[in-house]
Amino acid sequence: MHKLDFHADDYGVSINNSKRIIELIRSGRADSISFIPNMGCFNECMALFKDNWDAFEKKPLISIHLNLIDGYKLSSKNSREIQNNTWFDHFIRSLIPGSKKKALREYFVSEISMQIKTVYDQICTLKNSDGNPVSLRIDSHVHTHSIPLVFDSLIEALKNLDLLEKTEYIRNPREPFLMFFTTKGVISKVPFINIIKNIILNVLGISVNKKLNRLGISSGIMWGLMMSGNMDVDRVNALLPKMNSLALKKDLHLEILCHPGIVLEDEKRPEYGKDDLVAFFSKKRDVEYDMLINHISV
Repeated sequence: MHKLDFHADDYGVSINNSKRIIELIRSGRADSISFIPNMGCFNECMALFKDNWDAFEKKPLISIHLNLIDGYKLSSKNSREIQNNTWFDHFIRSLIPGSKKKALREYFVSEISMQIKTVYDQICTLKNSDGNPVSLRIDSHVHTHSIPLVFDSLIEALKNLDLLEKTEYIRNPREPFLMFFTTKGVISKVPFINIIKNIILNVLGISVNKKLNRLGISSGIMWGLMMSGNMDVDRVNALLPKMNSLALKKDLHLEILCHPGIVLEDEKRPEYGKDDLVAFFSKKRDVEYDMLINHISV
């Protein structure tokens, strides 16, 4: 079903980051959020969100933002154990056959289960404007769930939690490609590494799409990978009519992925990974916040 969805990722990485996303929801400029489960400020950010729920005129869609890259290991007996991985680490390890692959899958299932339960137990009592419980939606930090072993572990975790049938949406980060090159002024600010990421996730997304279709779980079109950190208002306005037209033609959900929250220097936490120590504090997040405030309507 076609739907235009301006999405704010990374709710819960810090108080200031989360307050800014709350502001966007209250002003009607963010349609959905992803709640990261395993940062040290989770309880405070969840309380802030639930305290504001009744004040949201338009209730946002809520996704669980699985994090297998950094943050605390919720499945560990040591409650202060921190993850330190990359997408590439997990992808390469997932290709190793035998007992190591089996152990890695067991870890993924255990950690994903704990992360889903941590968020879902808090949000399952929330009601949308129509009085129905909020739906269960899933995505992940740096799209790790596109890795076949991680995706299969996610489905196993949902089955173990008896939540598979309640899962409405899982993001499949297959982003359109050619229109970035055919729209004036867009491709010049796209880093080459993001083009490579786009190609890899489009290839992996073929399998994800088939599995989602078999399970009867919806997905859609995602936009926000090639321009990640650079979703500025001018280029978004240039591409938005084309992206929306494509989604409308295919009758698909269009998720416009943004990172509008920003972490303050005095909020720096030990569980942030190397990449997040740059990304969470980047002034590019101000650019994406400004875009959400000022983008055109279609």
